[in-house]
Amino acid sequence: MIANDGSDYVPGETGYRALADDFVNKTIDRADAEGLAYIAVHCHSGTTRVEFSGLDMASHDRAYPAIVQMTDRPVGGLVFARHAAAGDVFMPDGTRSALTEVVVPTHNLLRLRVAPAAPPPAAHSDYDRQSRLFGAAGQAVLGQMHVAVVGLGGIGSILVELLGRLGVGHLVVIDPDKVDPSNLHRLPAARRLDAMTWLRHESTPGWIKQLGELLSTPKTRLAARNAHRANRSTKVTMLRMDVSHPKAVKALTEVDWIFLAADTNVARHVTNAVIQQYLVPGVQVGVSIPVAPDGTVGEAHIAIRPLLPGVVCQWCEGLIDPSELALDAQSQHHRDQARYVQGEPAPSVMTLNTIAAGEASTYFMLSAVGLHEGCDHEARVHFPRTRERDQQRSELRPRCPWCSTEPDSAFAIGNARPLPGADHG
Repeated sequence: MIANDGSDYVPGETGYRALADDFVNKTIDRADAEGLAYIAVHCHSGTTRVEFSGLDMASHDRAYPAIVQMTDRPVGGLVFARHAAAGDVFMPDGTRSALTEVVVPTHNLLRLRVAPAAPPPAAHSDYDRQSRLFGAAGQAVLGQMHVAVVGLGGIGSILVELLGRLGVGHLVVIDPDKVDPSNLHRLPAARRLDAMTWLRHESTPGWIKQLGELLSTPKTRLAARNAHRANRSTKVTMLRMDVSHPKAVKALTEVDWIFLAADTNVARHVTNAVIQQYLVPGVQVGVSIPVAPDGTVGEAHIAIRPLLPGVVCQWCEGLIDPSELALDAQSQHHRDQARYVQGEPAPSVMTLNTIAAGEASTYFMLSAVGLHEGCDHEARVHFPRTRERDQQRSELRPRCPWCSTEPDSAFAIGNARPLPGADHG
């Protein structure tokens, strides 16, 4: 809610300027109605350092404890300079805290503090060549990143290895499936042992096939193995479950970045909700290779879509089909019964998956270390057969219930509203 100069932001009685009582009351009422917290925000001059003035702190001491009592929610203030931010937050339990940092999830992932962080030591020799691009500070940022990969198929499995080799500190890998013999050509470092191929031949008795499926390696374990092969210090949290599982949904709300490498409507819906409600940026990555029944190959394309809070979301882009979403939420048995024509597995080629994973991880790397130029939120589409590239821009749906700033939108409301699939009890 923007305070208009002259009516909402007026000459103060104890300081130079102050928010008008009517504006503060109106803001508190809206925050209370939506289950949100009251945070007053203003700017100071300066670039890399900022702090509250003595008058600011005095006004906090006078007003914020009373607002906490009225709302029983955190109340605080933020002050920004061009490249710095400070925060003062009063909690319902009576404690008061200064914010460590303010994260701004734009095309460059900005992390603003009161003053510049102390220079890190030189990057580890393992990262000497890549840290020559973004320095020891950039390598330290990657080491502090907490990143989720949703879907560990042909693209997601490559992403995990690339992120490990970049030096990402903590990976959350989410996928319910195990390695299958048909996966071996497109999962890095997958072995025949992981798929238990000798137990799963077509001529093998059914009970032996079932034993092979039981003993095969979960994709999450394979991903962890590959990440650790690249970087022993990377922490890997393995979630062998669908992304709509409450534990997986909660894990997504706690990360710094999400890679969406699963192509179901449920996966898109859940990640879209987390990105918009919890302000977690990410990128969607996929490869489409259309092949007609007669074997004719269509226009294959690779898509990299930035997923940024407050920017055109996956519902706005038409990437989530409501009918298919309802069907995806059912059991496999019910999904099979509901579809008159059963779909064939889509083509998957590791060389194309590698292009997709490389572009998506590069987009993440540039965002994490602040090397993106411009403010481009468009999807990037690569057509490998013709070697053409395109950018696609979508329009925000009026009053979008996910990414717009309308009062009834889920944008930026955090846990004030349950997420799809999450059990908030």
